[in-house]
Amino acid sequence: MAKESQHNTEMPVSDKSYIKAPPPRGRWWGAFISGNSKKAEFVRFCIVGVIATALDAGIFYLVRLFASYQVALVSGYCLSLIVNYLLTIYWTFKKKPSTGNLFGVIAAHMFNLFVVRFSLMWIFVNLAEIPDRIAYIPTLMISMVTNFLVVRFAVNKTN
Repeated sequence: MAKESQHNTEMPVSDKSYIKAPPPRGRWWGAFISGNSKKAEFVRFCIVGVIATALDAGIFYLVRLFASYQVALVSGYCLSLIVNYLLTIYWTFKKKPSTGNLFGVIAAHMFNLFVVRFSLMWIFVNLAEIPDRIAYIPTLMISMVTNFLVVRFAVNKTN
């Protein structure tokens, strides 16, 4: 009779920790956006941006019914800033709110509003002679990119 080996090379049946199971079907998206990669961070930023932009645009077009585009631009932007700040800090960049990142995010958004958006709207409306209700759309698209860069810098600089 052959002598049995003293070392068991097989893993116990109950210990399956060495097998990495794939994520449940249909949940890869949730796993992706909850991650800490730069891509996931950017996707979360875009989702927050869509939410804030919908709020911003809704208020812009509502206020524009009875006020100038400048008043409508500031009204929508400022009200959506509150929602944007909370979602950006807690969900996009997964930071804790602080006075530093509050002022950093507000400063970044004010730069985006008064420098980027007002400049673009002025160029589109006055130089290109595009109606303000239409000029608002490319202004949003361009300012989203600059806003991501400036807000990301402000949040990471203050934490």
